[in-house]
Amino acid sequence: MTGTKRALIASGGTGGHFYPGFALAQELRRRGWQTLFLVKKEDIARPALEEADFPYAELDMVSLPRSINPLAHLVFLFKFARSLLLARRIMADYRPDAVVGTGSYVAFPAALAARLAGIPVFIHESNAKFGLGNRLAGFFCRAAALGLPLEGAAFPGKTALTGTPIRDAFAAAPDRAGARAALGLDPVKFTVLVFGGSQGARRLNAAFIRAAHFLKGDIQALHICGRRDFDAVRTAYDEGGLTGAKGIKLFDYREDMPELYAAADVVVARSGASTVAELAHLRKPSVLVPLPSSAGGHQKANAMALASRGAAECVEEGPDFDSRLEAALRRFLSEPEKAEAMRARFEGAGIPDGLKAAAALADLLERGKV
Repeated sequence: MTGTKRALIASGGTGGHFYPGFALAQELRRRGWQTLFLVKKEDIARPALEEADFPYAELDMVSLPRSINPLAHLVFLFKFARSLLLARRIMADYRPDAVVGTGSYVAFPAALAARLAGIPVFIHESNAKFGLGNRLAGFFCRAAALGLPLEGAAFPGKTALTGTPIRDAFAAAPDRAGARAALGLDPVKFTVLVFGGSQGARRLNAAFIRAAHFLKGDIQALHICGRRDFDAVRTAYDEGGLTGAKGIKLFDYREDMPELYAAADVVVARSGASTVAELAHLRKPSVLVPLPSSAGGHQKANAMALASRGAAECVEEGPDFDSRLEAALRRFLSEPEKAEAMRARFEGAGIPDGLKAAAALADLLERGKV
């Protein structure tokens, strides 16, 4: 296969870091490239890579410790040095034409090894703030692809706003009437979709249950609470007298997110990069609740990428969070024009369509520069 171009993609760790790399690999495969993934040891992304027949190598890498524990920092330095050596051997054996990091903590040793080997480095930052690894790699990368408009200038002359890839299933989202009929919902009642993501959803779950208690009869809801918390949330609904309430539907997990989005008038969710990309593609009004513990406050920055342009409302956790979330939902109920105004504001939010983002990333690699 002489002449076939090769990419190495350092990705994984979380879905938000893995999926942009995975979508890029699928696009590159369509264009005739070979792709090797570099993931952390026992990464959750491995089954998806194996199913799609993408080869991968593993680095025994850990994230930079957030504490001042000296032993944790020694372990980090040891694993980083070992991972860098392994990454350099992989570069020498695989000889990629380009190395792409998508923000996971295996991305920086891969990017540094590529730089030392003279291989072009590209990064993709899905959040509205650079993570530590991407911030470091940005100094020597050839181009930095952005999922959202960034706060402040970063790496001038190197950045391109490509968007963050979303699943192909969003290309043919059902209409609202069909989605509501399939889900057994009232065709006209105000409908809220609530989900918290893979981490930090408990506070959001509890706040929405309280809001649902006070708004019972005025709304219907699709609440995806997570498998970890399903029993506790169901118990809380029981105690609030909401079990069996018409129009309140509780799920631990759902794959058919395009249908659930289509059924909803408003979404209440964390502001991970993938969620923001989906909302932007669908132009769906939302109340975004940033995860307070997100690294560097990136979820707050993601939420503000929409809220500052009037395309979403940002409600942070803190004092009176429960009542502020309820008040936000009441405003949508009492001001039907609010949701329409939000939908219109997406036009000026400057967020590229997530269905076109993988192609934009592949174009960036093939051009070799911004």
